[in-house]
Amino acid sequence: MKTPRFVVVGVDGSSASVGALLWAAAAAAASGAELRVVSAWLHDPLLDDLSIGRNVDEASAAHLAELEAFVAETVKDPAVTVRCSAPEGDAASMLIDRARNAALLVVGSHGKGMVRQALTGSVSTACLRRASCPVAVVPPRALAPESRLGRKISEVTGS
Repeated sequence: MKTPRFVVVGVDGSSASVGALLWAAAAAAASGAELRVVSAWLHDPLLDDLSIGRNVDEASAAHLAELEAFVAETVKDPAVTVRCSAPEGDAASMLIDRARNAALLVVGSHGKGMVRQALTGSVSTACLRRASCPVAVVPPRALAPESRLGRKISEVTGS
């Protein structure tokens, strides 16, 4: 029996990650693969509004609920089976781990900002260097009406 194929996508709320999510959803739909959406986070009340005044379990549940709501609003294709996870840890390490045996890992080219990039490094570069599956890096311009990926955003979202 074959192992089900799946596509992993990293989401952090940036425009590049939204583009990556839409692109990954289209790739999953085209191949019949499950879409696994990963939003890694670190429990640091100084950097994360959802962590303030919460223990790790509460913050984790809040991150997952927020991710699931966002994905439900964004991925409209009923043919795509979606599974969300919000593991605590370094984004690159969590994505690389979750993409083990994946058909594809999709990430945006830029994250949430200079402060986090300075603290954690480039997630897309780490994924390109260390992932055990093919990696697609989607630029923020993928959300533009006329995407350089060759498709209008309305073709991807169905709207």
